[in-house]
Amino acid sequence: MMETNISFEAMPQAIQDLLLKVDSLQNEIRDMRNQCNKPVEESMIGINEACEMIGLAKSTVYALASAHKIPHYQPGKMLKFKRSELQEWMENGRQKTIIQTTDSLIEEMQKGTRRKPRSNFGR
Repeated sequence: MMETNISFEAMPQAIQDLLLKVDSLQNEIRDMRNQCNKPVEESMIGINEACEMIGLAKSTVYALASAHKIPHYQPGKMLKFKRSELQEWMENGRQKTIIQTTDSLIEEMQKGTRRKPRSNFGR
């Protein structure tokens, strides 16, 4: 710990010590930021974990993968999945409720422009 009463003669040394500590702290912060900014390598999961996660049977998951309707990887013969991609896939597949569907239908009908029907007179 540094003494609180610094004499005028000791001031240059105290300032130099402070600058070294600040420089050291800046380097530590930079290192921490670099560690935080590195993308975390997500491990792959197998078919059993994927089925458990999304609540579907193996045959269904295989069918979805062969139809390219579910995000998957196939290094060789085995299917592999990323948890984050499966989670996003499930969230994007959310169905609207009847009230939401009705509201959006009414909104679309109100947006539409109304035109006078064409007359076929004289054709």
